[in-house]
Amino acid sequence: MKITSERYKNIIVSALILLSCTIIPNAMASNGLFALGYGAKQVGIAGSGVAFPQDALIASINPAGVVFVGEQNNINLQYFSPSRGYTVDGPMGASGPFPGPTVDSDSESFFIPSAAFSRSISSSASVGIAIYGNGGMNTDYATRDTPFGAGVYGGDHTGVDYGQVFANLNYSRRFADNKASWGLAAIINYSFLRMNGLSNFADFSVDPDNLSDNRYDHAAGFGLRFGVLAEVMPSIRLGASYQTKIKNTFDDYAGLFTHGGEFDIPAHAQIGLAADVGQGVFTADIQQIQYSQSDAIGNSSRRLLSGGRLGDKVGFGWNDMTIYKLGYTWSTQEDLTWRIGASYGQQPIPSDEVTFNIVASGTIEHHYTAGFTKTLESGNSLDVAIMYAPEKCVSGGSLFVPNNAIELCMDQFSIDVGFGF
Repeated sequence: MKITSERYKNIIVSALILLSCTIIPNAMASNGLFALGYGAKQVGIAGSGVAFPQDALIASINPAGVVFVGEQNNINLQYFSPSRGYTVDGPMGASGPFPGPTVDSDSESFFIPSAAFSRSISSSASVGIAIYGNGGMNTDYATRDTPFGAGVYGGDHTGVDYGQVFANLNYSRRFADNKASWGLAAIINYSFLRMNGLSNFADFSVDPDNLSDNRYDHAAGFGLRFGVLAEVMPSIRLGASYQTKIKNTFDDYAGLFTHGGEFDIPAHAQIGLAADVGQGVFTADIQQIQYSQSDAIGNSSRRLLSGGRLGDKVGFGWNDMTIYKLGYTWSTQEDLTWRIGASYGQQPIPSDEVTFNIVASGTIEHHYTAGFTKTLESGNSLDVAIMYAPEKCVSGGSLFVPNNAIELCMDQFSIDVGFGF
């Protein structure tokens, strides 16, 4: 059977999507558990663009935009490098974390793929598939690096490896003389988690055998994302989308997370505008992540001091997070497009919740990005973006030794390289 050029492209895309499913669980995130953006074009404008479809990966933030990008195949690979560490100051206590020099997390290099394609099924409707991932709680503190070699909490090697993969199956349709659209995506989710180094908290758990050091556990979930996009006046578009909460349950960690191991992926929403300004497009978005919806994330760890137990009513104490994103995209010549962006969101960890968040130190607040797209002679495109998130620290008293101060710090850097054809 002869393989046509179109069939060859489809085979490549399918293979890359399967590859993404295999290796994407190394994903990390920037805004708590969520990535700044998916693909170089989104990252280049700091994750804004809910009203500015650029490629098929728009489905990850607004499925209504897919119908405006035509038939595309997009692949992307991100090199992501987060630097995390903690410091404890104060007198020696009976339990960890113990005072001493700064302890840095290992595992600072990750490669994160994503892929998407879109197809027109009529003059006003499109379908697509997007594969991408979230993470954000990967830490790796070697016992030998902690004060006295005692481990973070007085146990063995401490850390968490947590990742999420999403398969986004989307449909979008134009209406109102093709000036508006709506979109719906069915989200199939796979998550995995491994937690080490919390065994010394067995007396505080409702299920000590399923608290820590149980290797990898896996969960699957399902959610929906709704989106709309409309030109409200010449040169100005508005967009909005909402993704439902996705339920995940890790039975092997029922002694750590509430309700028998539930660690749900919170609902989140994004609204924004895109305006033609000068030679380019200005984008401004607001994203809201509802961490308080997930008891394992939002419940306070301080409940341990008043009789609460791990696996029952105790969590990491995260607040909801609102992120403001700005971007500008412009062209200086026909085959070259430039992007810049910035975002800000107050980090979700309160100062009195730092003790347990040593293993989940998502403290980043500011992101600065830049990127470009080069159209090649073949008609394909090369996309590149860089992101820098300066160090952000949060400090507070130790949960078990109040006279001790714990400081968590994090900074990040990434490079995205994408290819469209």
